[in-house]
Amino acid sequence: MPRVKLRRAPIESLEVDDLTFAVRWSRRRRTIGISVARDGGLRVLAPAGVPARKLESAVRAKLPWVRSKLAEFAALGPPPQRPRFVAGERLPYLGRTHRLALVDAGQLRGAQVALRGGRFEMARGLDGEARAAFVRWYTERARARLGARVAHYAPLVGATPAGVVVRDLGTRRWGVCDGRTRIVSFHWELVLQPPEIIDYVVVHELSHLHEPNHGPRFWRRVAAVMPDWKRRRATLSSRGHRHTI
Repeated sequence: MPRVKLRRAPIESLEVDDLTFAVRWSRRRRTIGISVARDGGLRVLAPAGVPARKLESAVRAKLPWVRSKLAEFAALGPPPQRPRFVAGERLPYLGRTHRLALVDAGQLRGAQVALRGGRFEMARGLDGEARAAFVRWYTERARARLGARVAHYAPLVGATPAGVVVRDLGTRRWGVCDGRTRIVSFHWELVLQPPEIIDYVVVHELSHLHEPNHGPRFWRRVAAVMPDWKRRRATLSSRGHRHTI
């Protein structure tokens, strides 16, 4: 009877020193990536078939950076609490906060959420659906604004994306550039940030259409369009997670 070769299942986590990384495999990836989430979650993004020893070696090489990011997030304190969507609550949009008022649905002309006269208005009685209504409102505004900002900066960067997508990118990323499809994706929560921060993320992702990595050539391309990118990036790192929905 012929011998059957058993394949080992790919590992789901990797422990290096005192840190545990969730491992996510992808047939599309060509390089090993490491991410540190705002809540301290650690992930290794790996091409399919990479040996565990190679993953560990890559992680060990980046441990100083990982520990630096963990310390940076720890210094920011605990993540902000989600809003309660009650009258008087302050909700963010484009770097400013606006008080929420509950109004009769008829005043909103078929909508569930509106921003009028410097305040947010939401139909009464949404209860558990309130957050979903706001997410839809923010997502619609994000599609319009990010589409316009990409159209503005694409010629300056010298990049032509195949498409612009706005979606939930989780807690790890504000934007993603897929070099294979040339589609740039942005988190809908970007519209909580000030306009100059939104523009920085747009230029950052468009620049990845030329340079997939964060090497010197990448940052030179960003600087050519946005000379003060370091200040904007620092602001995003230190204050970007103050608002959440």
